[in-house]
Amino acid sequence: MPIRTLARGMDERLLKIGTALFGKLLIRSVPFEELYFLPEARVVRQAVALPLVYVGGLLSRRSMETALGEGFDVVQLARALITEPDLLERLRTGVCEGSRCRTTNECLAVMYSGPARCGQPDRDPVPPR
Repeated sequence: MPIRTLARGMDERLLKIGTALFGKLLIRSVPFEELYFLPEARVVRQAVALPLVYVGGLLSRRSMETALGEGFDVVQLARALITEPDLLERLRTGVCEGSRCRTTNECLAVMYSGPARCGQPDRDPVPPR
């Protein structure tokens, strides 16, 4: 989590200062990996006979197909679509195999202080359609 970006977007002064000073102690760093909830989601999938949506770490066609192959009815995308709103069309037409999201969590750090947006300034912008 980019602590400075998170703190910068906070309205309450004391919370902003506390987050800037102690955020790294409170928010542990966890490396991103695709399908990060899959082990836990498999347990739920085996326990219930309801339609289920897989959520967590889907950036590539391969990871989406893996989740669907595990018996999930639908997959949910978040940061990949924040980075590239046209990703599904690009996957459908074979233009790409996955998102260009670098999983910096900038989108998470800014979403509490305004609209969700990709915070990767060095990312190649997706051309508008």
